[in-house]
Amino acid sequence: MALTAEEFTFPSFNKRDHVHAWIYRPHGQPRAVIQLLHGYAEHHGRYRRMIETLVSDGYVVAADDHVGHGVTARESGHWQDTGGTGYETYIRDERTLTEHVRQRFPDAPLFLFGHSWGSMIAREYVSRHPGELTGVILSGVVEQLSSVGLDLEVVRYGARAALTPSGREEGAMNELMGVLAGRTNYRFGDDAPPTAWIARSEAVRADFDADPLGSTRVHPTSEFARDLLLLYIRVGTDWFAKRLPTTMPVLIMSGDQDPMGNYGEGAYHLANQLWSAGNRSVRTRVYPGVRHEIHNEPETRDLVIAEIVSFVERHLPPSP
Repeated sequence: MALTAEEFTFPSFNKRDHVHAWIYRPHGQPRAVIQLLHGYAEHHGRYRRMIETLVSDGYVVAADDHVGHGVTARESGHWQDTGGTGYETYIRDERTLTEHVRQRFPDAPLFLFGHSWGSMIAREYVSRHPGELTGVILSGVVEQLSSVGLDLEVVRYGARAALTPSGREEGAMNELMGVLAGRTNYRFGDDAPPTAWIARSEAVRADFDADPLGSTRVHPTSEFARDLLLLYIRVGTDWFAKRLPTTMPVLIMSGDQDPMGNYGEGAYHLANQLWSAGNRSVRTRVYPGVRHEIHNEPETRDLVIAEIVSFVERHLPPSP
């Protein structure tokens, strides 16, 4: 399918970068808007197949390449760097994108989709602006990192160390991120490549590794790494579930071989937190045999997109 998009930029909250963004729209009146938040060390273009399907089904997809990532980083020259304003950069920039979307499609229902780190941003965003959204979709959820040796106390210690002058100089958070990266593959054998946790499919991993707009070969700044994990701390407790309106529809998806979500258990853990807080509009899907990129793994990519479409259709408001 030939995709056409309106491409534009807007000033980032960090007052340094200009965020590159795209709006993909179908022919005719859109059924809803899905705002897409990509993950760490990648960019929105890695969701092209999903975007094509959603647009062909009548949905607008709005996405940006976050500060420090993709086209935004290529143009600014700043990779994996928040620009001095921490994770607040990403929450505020997504808010700006939402405002652009609302100007273009003021009456369309708005759903938020976030994958991996993007799902962390989405959780913080929806807790602040629930009235803007019809539903939220959390894919590749980052939850219960204790499964790879990083419980919340270890992360808190590393974040405090990074705030000291010596921590900044010695890259305390980069060391902690290195530990995380080193433990994500232990289930996949001694000869597993560094990105084995991303996908079981060699083709998907090869695409990820070779992507010129990816940034796995760039070390994050200590500030970026620190704030990534501080955001994990913030949304990784039941605080998120307690702040979310109990009527907010939530779809949670993961692979049962994904270390970022405790091999599927993290998805159930998050769903249980929401259920305990009184939310009865939670759906959880854990796909057997696949790893982090459930939307790209050949066995599940069509199932994942179908699940997203079904979720959105189920929660569209009645036609007037």
